[in-house]
Amino acid sequence: MQRLPIPALLVLTTALLLSACVSPVVIDSQSGADLQQYRTYAFVPQDEDKPRELDDQRAQAALKQALAAKGLSAAPPDQADVQVKHFFKREQRFDGSTLQFGFGFTRNNIGLGASTPTEGEISEEYKLVVQLIDQQSKDVVWQATSRDELHDDMSSERRSAHIEKAVEDMFKRYP
Repeated sequence: MQRLPIPALLVLTTALLLSACVSPVVIDSQSGADLQQYRTYAFVPQDEDKPRELDDQRAQAALKQALAAKGLSAAPPDQADVQVKHFFKREQRFDGSTLQFGFGFTRNNIGLGASTPTEGEISEEYKLVVQLIDQQSKDVVWQATSRDELHDDMSSERRSAHIEKAVEDMFKRYP
């Protein structure tokens, strides 16, 4: 049995450790924004993606728990310090083979060729995006985007668990 040399083993170990450190969410915030000043919130009415209404309800319930855990309480929209906007960003993914095979023949500037078609299907995925918008300036001061996707073929229980986990991961990194 051949042993891996020490440099190769070190590179492999480092790559495995770094891949385990990838955050399940992407966080962005306005530079200089004092997120600790916000004490009350209100949800922005949703109208971006109507077919996702059940997921919107799941996300809103998870957000209420996460915001309460961070010390924020619900308030009427005109009295809230920050507005909470959430939506599901739609992305398309191609599942299939992009490998093509072709052959051809030519003689005296006349050619003949054939190739295999690309086969597969396009599926839709949804990523949860949460934005906190300052009531006074109307600027987004904090945004989180889940790296994990929701698929249309997920069960209700799995969708709920997925959304709850995404919101939990987002607010782990909220100040």
